[in-house]
Amino acid sequence: MTSDLAGPRIEHFSGPGYRGCRLAGEIDFTSAGPVQSTLLGMILPGGGNVVADLSGITFLDSSGLGVLVQAHRTARDRENRLIVIASAPVRKLLRLTGLDTVLETYDQLAEAEAAL
Repeated sequence: MTSDLAGPRIEHFSGPGYRGCRLAGEIDFTSAGPVQSTLLGMILPGGGNVVADLSGITFLDSSGLGVLVQAHRTARDRENRLIVIASAPVRKLLRLTGLDTVLETYDQLAEAEAAL
């Protein structure tokens, strides 16, 4: 399923032992709401693995970082594991903010699947 909302393209997918969403485009204050709704909607009570594939994200601002932090907290509270696949611009911002030490991040989906 692909979102028709303005902002990044959002595609839902699943794999062995996880559910995920693939985002492409930009995440900023105008598009953070739909992204947050998507991520939080995948984090179910009682555990599970959720993959946020941001490998197609070209720009992320502080609103997008806030979405990732909220998703991380919600996942932890609901005993889920949130895994982030980060594009180069996202990885750079996560490093600059120190969130690379908080969020479980990988460069490619295959690496994340191997870690599951």
